[in-house]
Amino acid sequence: MKTAWRVFAYLKRYPWLAAGTLACAIVGTLMVIVFPSVTKWIINDVVRAHHPEKLLPLIALAAVAFVVQHFFNALRIFLNNTFEQRVIFDLRSDLYSHIQLLPLRWFDNRATGDLMTRVIEDVNSVERMLIDGIEQGVVAVLQVLIVSGVMFYLNWKLALLSLIPFPFLVAGALTYTLTAHRRYRMQRRAASAMNALLHDNLSGIRQIKSFVREREQHARFNRVSDELRRATLVVMKVWAIYSPAMSLFESIGAILVLGFGSAAVLHGTLQIGDLVAMLMLMAFLYDPIGRLHQLNQLVQAGRAAGERVFEILDEPVEPGLSGGEWLGEIAGDIRFENVSFAYAGGAPALSNVSFHARPGATVALVGATGAGKSTVVNLLARFYEFSSGSILVDRKSIRKIAAHSLREKIGMVTQESFLFNGTIRENLLLGRPGASEEELLEATEAANAREFIERLPSRFESVVGERGVKLSVGEKQRLSIARALLKDPPILILDEATASVDTATERLIQEALENLMFHRTCIVIAHRLSTIVRADQILVLDRGRIIERGTHAELLSLGGKYARLCEQSFLEATPEDLGETTAELSV
Repeated sequence: MKTAWRVFAYLKRYPWLAAGTLACAIVGTLMVIVFPSVTKWIINDVVRAHHPEKLLPLIALAAVAFVVQHFFNALRIFLNNTFEQRVIFDLRSDLYSHIQLLPLRWFDNRATGDLMTRVIEDVNSVERMLIDGIEQGVVAVLQVLIVSGVMFYLNWKLALLSLIPFPFLVAGALTYTLTAHRRYRMQRRAASAMNALLHDNLSGIRQIKSFVREREQHARFNRVSDELRRATLVVMKVWAIYSPAMSLFESIGAILVLGFGSAAVLHGTLQIGDLVAMLMLMAFLYDPIGRLHQLNQLVQAGRAAGERVFEILDEPVEPGLSGGEWLGEIAGDIRFENVSFAYAGGAPALSNVSFHARPGATVALVGATGAGKSTVVNLLARFYEFSSGSILVDRKSIRKIAAHSLREKIGMVTQESFLFNGTIRENLLLGRPGASEEELLEATEAANAREFIERLPSRFESVVGERGVKLSVGEKQRLSIARALLKDPPILILDEATASVDTATERLIQEALENLMFHRTCIVIAHRLSTIVRADQILVLDRGRIIERGTHAELLSLGGKYARLCEQSFLEATPEDLGETTAELSV
């Protein structure tokens, strides 16, 4: 019930739409009792008492009642759909907004397909619960109350007989409700697992084809799909017993009224028109009860889906988003003081790391895979929260700075260039939405991207495809660099920014980056000597610790880990770098 109340709390935002829907429901439901009453009068007063002059007015009354009923039903449906779509828009918007505020650590253990299922399918299930819960539920309850009142007014004995099945109907509904939660939860989980696998396989379709694993992945998909089939069948089997059983109890009520009512007509204690009216009212009584049973099924499905939606909404947001100081102009002074960090359930990624990057300086991070290089930049951008120590930007702790403000001062180019499925212009404008055409051209020129953009038929309006699939790796990387150039931040992070380009393109990009890096504080992660050889300070990391630090020449003279890494990276160095390094090693 907690989930249902949280869903219905969204209804409070639109009280007038709710009141209009309820008013239309009341008027439309009141019109339901007119036709049985007219039928009773026609049989008793017109046919049996032979008053043909009353027929036309009664027929007109019934016709007007039907027109009024359907008019208000149409208005109710229109208001209710408007009402519900606004509510569901708010719910989906709140869910997506909250997902964007969650920390990256939370996403590490979540499948993208599962999140998509919750935002789309689970919210839609909640939507159906809202629409049917309000529209059908309110109307059904009103109709039961109004029709029951009229039946008691006409003949209280037959009305009591019609209510005999009610305890069984209530008991069946309670039994179904109390046992349905686990069944629907399993069904939603199975659907989520199938969507997660489907998302992964579609994203990795090139790998599946290259390794010729279509048959194995099809079998894997079938196994997950079969879990959904079995979970759905469990739900359907229980419903197959529940729904006919409830209809059987309703039929018993109709038989009792028909039997005792016919006997009363034979004994002269009840007019035949009254019996016909009661039988018609019986249909109007049990029809909404049947709808309530179907509604119960939708409510249980929506309840399970709502739990999955509110599970995300209850997750704590990323620290630092709701408060903190907003930065103005900064120099870009960065300090790490005894910083330690470990990923969830893993060994320490950083242990007592300390260094100082002065404004305008370039600090290069070097080390084997898993040494902690990317962790350093992730902590600086507050993608993760460090366990101990402190990180300062312009002598201010980043925990006292609003995360959005801090990230506005940081430009980042990563090894895996991610482009959204849109135009080149749209992807570039992520760096600065208000950038002019001239600034776009300057940024792409500096990143050596303008030449290939000019060759495309639609130039900046060319669609790059999902994850930039229509572009080469080097072209995607240059667009990412242009995006960072356009942002023009005081702090620049280059995480293997030139790893995916050829040597000739790398040289051109490196020249552009050197111009960009002037008067900016830069944290550079790279394996190629060309990227780090001119750094003001090089930090050599190993298992989360800084084991060496100094300039390129100083570290070579030590003959330690860095010197060995340089020897191993000759194949990745440019001819100029190779010559410089060889000369330095021979000193």
